[in-house]
Amino acid sequence: MKVSGEFVFLGAGRYFIALDMPQRESVIKFLRPDGPLTVRQKGLRGWLLDHFLRAKLIKKAAMAGRVFRMLYQSETIDISLCFPETKIVDEVDVRFSWEGQTKRYQGSAYIQRRVEVFGYDAPLDSFNWDVIIEIQHYLWGAGVGLGSGAETWGPKNWCRTKQDKVRLADLSSLTQDKKRVGKRLNSAIRQKRRKRLERFQPVRCREHIDPYLAYIGEYLNQESLNKLWRAGF
Repeated sequence: MKVSGEFVFLGAGRYFIALDMPQRESVIKFLRPDGPLTVRQKGLRGWLLDHFLRAKLIKKAAMAGRVFRMLYQSETIDISLCFPETKIVDEVDVRFSWEGQTKRYQGSAYIQRRVEVFGYDAPLDSFNWDVIIEIQHYLWGAGVGLGSGAETWGPKNWCRTKQDKVRLADLSSLTQDKKRVGKRLNSAIRQKRRKRLERFQPVRCREHIDPYLAYIGEYLNQESLNKLWRAGF
């Protein structure tokens, strides 16, 4: 499969750029191609800091890409249980307008079926909490976890498919680093997620915040991580 042509820019996150693919009801996602900053633009100190942070982002994104490709190519892991319909396409040559300029990208990309992506404001009474637990337990069995507190605790970056299935939309936090996964399960991260939810949840759902986090934390914790990690299916 090859994808080429001009596409409409949808947005740019910390790791990926997304382009619209309406004819297939899908989105094209590829690594954000940040160019190097000059010392004159930021000053030496600012340049060094930006260079360091950007290098970390690129490393994490590249690692997540390798992990997803491993899952994608596995004969024992059913990725449809975890993610919306997503394909890896290695022959991509696309053009798009971003920040007033025409850009071109050539390389590998994800083609992901269009979904309703959750933010912090996704009502906690609108989806099955068990799915967030079940999917992470399934991935843990394969030695894969999530390296971001937002995705670990949800609902940000999870999604609802057209088949009304809750799945993980964002692939950028996938990791095989068990220690990194475990750090996202601690009480300090949980409190940060609580503050985010208190800020963005609809008023009617704020009474669900504590029960939601308690329920997620009951099944996503260091003990269950140690038990399930690389335990298979």
